[in-house]
Amino acid sequence: MVGGTSTSELLKAALNSGRTPSSSGIGRPSSKRSSKASTPKQAPSANVSDDEFDDTDSVASDDAWVVAGDEEAGAKAVEAGDNWESILGDALESVGDKRAVSREKGLLTIVRVMSLRFIGDGLENSRVTLLEALKRSVRNNKSEKETLLALLAIGQWFVNFGMEHANEYASIDKQLKTLINDHKTDSVRALALNMLGLANFISGTDHNDAAEVMRFISDRFFSATAAAPVVVLRQALETYGFLMTVLVAGNQALAERTFQQSDFQAHMKALCAESIDLRLAAAQNFALMHEALSHDAHLYEFDQQEELVATLLSIKHESSKRHGKRVTQAQRSAMRDVLKSIETGKAPKMQLIFVGRSVIFDRWERIIRLHVFKAVLGSGLPVHFVDNPLLRDIFEVEFDTSGDAGVQNQGRVVVDRKSELAKERSRKLRKSRTTSCNAYSADDDYFYG
Repeated sequence: MVGGTSTSELLKAALNSGRTPSSSGIGRPSSKRSSKASTPKQAPSANVSDDEFDDTDSVASDDAWVVAGDEEAGAKAVEAGDNWESILGDALESVGDKRAVSREKGLLTIVRVMSLRFIGDGLENSRVTLLEALKRSVRNNKSEKETLLALLAIGQWFVNFGMEHANEYASIDKQLKTLINDHKTDSVRALALNMLGLANFISGTDHNDAAEVMRFISDRFFSATAAAPVVVLRQALETYGFLMTVLVAGNQALAERTFQQSDFQAHMKALCAESIDLRLAAAQNFALMHEALSHDAHLYEFDQQEELVATLLSIKHESSKRHGKRVTQAQRSAMRDVLKSIETGKAPKMQLIFVGRSVIFDRWERIIRLHVFKAVLGSGLPVHFVDNPLLRDIFEVEFDTSGDAGVQNQGRVVVDRKSELAKERSRKLRKSRTTSCNAYSADDDYFYG
């Protein structure tokens, strides 16, 4: 995001404390468009800071995110070494230390290990112990850095250990909501929102769990009297959109009522806000809802479609004198993508490029989900795409690795999302949710009033 401090930037500030200069993970989209994915030799280094990228293109334009290797020695050791379990065990002991600096160091190591390695298979017997240690670190509340690192690690825990952990999700739900409501630090509130959405997405029992968190967000942040800093409001919009991808898949009628009857006006208000961050987050949610509710050749129309389109056009043509040329260009490009989606039904197309492989993301649902996992895994995203079955199921991709080493292979989508095999995979994922221990009770007709 532009025009403010993003959650990823807040995380980066915490993670970079005490680090050697290193990769920040995934580069932002390059301004140089190309229909061909770059080879590893051509890829711009992820060591380049955000400020060195040209932001004239939308975050969701026809560009490629390029993932380069992490140059940090410690991270390389985690990636290449066979002793990562020992490294993680030592870090876990440090999390119980009385000194805050030791706890922070241990948490930083845990974050690196869980992002750069898929540990779900190797540490299944220790998963509860690890999560309890992370929850204690959040409760310590001794330093902002410790809390941020512990929250990020909790999100990574759910990514590594996958679904069917409704009890564990229920155990952190109240803790995260308390932080969101009461913590004095905006960065902690925003990250707690992010991790609540991620944990719910992965381990919630069904779409009603997603609706419950969306209602919490709506009641807390979207009401007429609600007030919160931009960084928190933006995260509320982004988490809401992320969970809407679950709700719309589980009960489309409920999703439509939820958005149209309860939260449309709040999104219009955010679209008209002074903050570019709020505008972009709201616009993305409008695009997501339009995509989700359109079918085949029939394009969905919101109740206030004309007002929405007029507002998007007004923002797209806004003078650069108000926010500056660079920011205005990014906003214009983003609004162009959203308008194109609403008018034609076509979402922007993105490529994720790494280690000679590329994956296409050409639906808002997939793009929004990708942004969330990118933020929590950083430069470890490629590892999890290849090794973690959770990501392969969510994005329905496998990788063709039959080519020679160093030669780029296109990541291939296993099945079209509308095929019978894709539908069966989706049914299995939903069944996995519903057969888990139900943490909440809600019926299918539940909607925001």
